[in-house]
Amino acid sequence: MIEEDYVSFEIAKLLKEKGFNEKCHCSYRKKLINNKIVDEEELFVSAYLTFTNNELEDKAYKDIVYCSAPTLQMAMKWLRETFEIHCQIDCPIAASNWVYGIRDLNQDEWIILRNMGNYETYEEACEAAIKYCLEHLI
Repeated sequence: MIEEDYVSFEIAKLLKEKGFNEKCHCSYRKKLINNKIVDEEELFVSAYLTFTNNELEDKAYKDIVYCSAPTLQMAMKWLRETFEIHCQIDCPIAASNWVYGIRDLNQDEWIILRNMGNYETYEEACEAAIKYCLEHLI
């Protein structure tokens, strides 16, 4: 059975900071003490309920952080539709690892033509591309 691939907590938190507020079936719940995470990553999946970051914020307690957790594809679609930034994932024939490129659709130009990171899986390359966009372009 094929399972969905969700963004990590780190990426979910960055997405929330950058304004991601789409309905998701998954969310992270993290406990903080003195602004430091003290528990393991908890990913909650619901087949029926969906929550936005704003709705999750209403549930938050003083020392609990909630972030909606989109799939990798949802996050890349949000970047494309909201900021006109396209993440392209590829596995060149001569390379044994995955690479990513980032294109500014508004300017019709490549920001990164081919990042030759050591990404062993498609999902690792997706996560790296999303992180780059959130940290450097938005």
